[in-house]
Amino acid sequence: MLGADRTWSPERAVALFGGDESGENRHRHQLWYDFGLVEFFWDRARGDQPWSGTHFSVQARRLAPAPALAERYGPFDGAVTFAALAAELDRRSAGLVEEPGHDDNIREYWQAASATSVLVVAGGYHGRPGDVYRVTSPVYSRS
Repeated sequence: MLGADRTWSPERAVALFGGDESGENRHRHQLWYDFGLVEFFWDRARGDQPWSGTHFSVQARRLAPAPALAERYGPFDGAVTFAALAAELDRRSAGLVEEPGHDDNIREYWQAASATSVLVVAGGYHGRPGDVYRVTSPVYSRS
């Protein structure tokens, strides 16, 4: 994501994606920053320690990217279908494996090499069935 990953500090992520206090969700031991399409998460054991990045999520259902993303990649055309994503990943030999255990409205797929989770709308509750709902990394398989 523009070179950013979970190891970046909150300040560095804000400098890249832009943002203000409305996107910040701060607690004593956890920090989550919502940049619209992308969210980054940090935690710390004690309040006087620096933040340590834990993961980031691409909220594909939002597809209203931060200005820095739109500037770099151009306009986003709308929802990403799982069929299109899976076909591209298969073409790159980076296929997904379905993870068991979600309800009837969401399916989860996992890509081992990148430790990435892909949530896909299955029922009508979270949007249009077959659309990618969220991509998160790193996530480790539960099975």
